[in-house]
Amino acid sequence: MSLKSRLFWWLYGIITTIIAPLGMLFLMYKKRRDPPYGKRACELLGHYHIGFRNCIWFHTVSVGEAVAARPLINAFVRRHPKLSVVVTTTTTTGAREILKIEGITHIFAPLDSPLAVKSFLKNFNPSALFIMETELWPSLLNVTHAHGTKICVINARMPEKTCHKYEAKGTLTRDLIANNLDCVICQTQHDADRFARIGVAKEKLFVSGSLKYDLSPNEPLYRQARALRMPHQEAFVIGAISTHDGEETLIIETFFSLKESFPNLRLVLVPRHQTGVAKAEIFLQDIQGSYALKTNLSPDLHDFTQDVMLGNTMGEIELYLGLSDIVIMGGSFIDIGGHNPLEPAYFSIPIITGPYYYNFEEQFDTLIENGAAFVANDHRRLFSVIKMFLDDRELMIATGMRAFDIQQSGRGATKKTLNIMESCLRVNS
Repeated sequence: MSLKSRLFWWLYGIITTIIAPLGMLFLMYKKRRDPPYGKRACELLGHYHIGFRNCIWFHTVSVGEAVAARPLINAFVRRHPKLSVVVTTTTTTGAREILKIEGITHIFAPLDSPLAVKSFLKNFNPSALFIMETELWPSLLNVTHAHGTKICVINARMPEKTCHKYEAKGTLTRDLIANNLDCVICQTQHDADRFARIGVAKEKLFVSGSLKYDLSPNEPLYRQARALRMPHQEAFVIGAISTHDGEETLIIETFFSLKESFPNLRLVLVPRHQTGVAKAEIFLQDIQGSYALKTNLSPDLHDFTQDVMLGNTMGEIELYLGLSDIVIMGGSFIDIGGHNPLEPAYFSIPIITGPYYYNFEEQFDTLIENGAAFVANDHRRLFSVIKMFLDDRELMIATGMRAFDIQQSGRGATKKTLNIMESCLRVNS
């Protein structure tokens, strides 16, 4: 490690150790309306009531990574039933998804301070760490590598924008990140090339495809929602899924503009965070829009007679998709990077995205190139794309079928990833 990297690492360790308690308090406050951390908040600082003499460690962060990792972790547990498997998340919503996996122990991940990470390692002594996608933090990597734990990034992605930032800090990136990785299993060859550019040795790089093609959604919940739609087939429902601050108003305004010409139009709006629900509710009240919160409706939704449903529940994405004829994917009209389009594709639902979809660039590009998804750069384009589907229901059905075909064609990454990571890390049950 260079002198520059040593100095940075020393300062980083001091600063993160000091601010970690503040980080814990901030996350507790942020999650007060979601499932709260409660007494388990201290796990963020590395204080645990349980431990193992040895384990395999999977690290995810939030809901998206947790859902994508679930089939792989399930397969790993089935192959290695004698191994203790610990899965960490940073968010409580991610924890909810991970707790659906049998045969694992869930722990909240330590914040990225040397003391918290060392405490985790002392309690659980992992022989291997599998990091989901992009969580490449200095303490997590350096302290864990120094402990003797093999580190593998799975379903790895590296957007060009992120790669440029890493390249700008060449020496630090190589010393604190690239040199600590034993194996990187990438979604695409482009991702592998970018990891090579930041200093990861080519013999450590592999390509398996995206685990998100192998999703296993809650089909009964989707079918239940489709059944609830049957008495209201005359309505056309737009689903807006995982929207972020600033997108709700754009979508609501577009919806009411369209409704002037299409009176049977409905909107199911599902913000990514509860704060988005509150802001959407305030906006709808200001414009005197007719709306209902999902939690205020009956289970069979027979009383959903309003223009807009605000999805304020967790773990029901399939229900909201089942209610929708087309889907607008949130996080793409502002610079968030978009969310997984393969969930609506699985259910043959046409997809609309904003211009910022770099988190799922390969998936969106494939869908767009094959006419299974459409890009709306602004309010006017969003209006025209939705109107296109309203005017041509056959196009809507054909677009959804193409989306399903693409989603199905990408399956198989779970098996490839499992085989590669066991080969790289020589994990034996």
